[in-house]
Amino acid sequence: MKNAKTAATLLICQLIFVLLIVPWVVVALTSFIALDSPDSVIDKWPFAIVVFYWAYPIALLLSIVVSWALYHKRRFKGALWWGIIPVLWLLAAIYVVFFLDAF
Repeated sequence: MKNAKTAATLLICQLIFVLLIVPWVVVALTSFIALDSPDSVIDKWPFAIVVFYWAYPIALLLSIVVSWALYHKRRFKGALWWGIIPVLWLLAAIYVVFFLDAF
């Protein structure tokens, strides 16, 4: 194995992110409620939030593929940085839900 610590970190983090797909389905399906308001045609926030939530699986897959590609090229620090992209996505989602008064 090239770097056991990096491989273990990537595996554990990505397993957690894949398990978070289950609550993502609920959040993503209920995100369409943001488009229910008549003001959502004028306001761009609701549409942006729906796109943001629905792009999570794409970002997750991209993060997994790129992080393992970098790992196999022996760029361990880059692999870890690409591996934590879903964490940044989740932090942004938490910020939008709890701290941003977009609705």
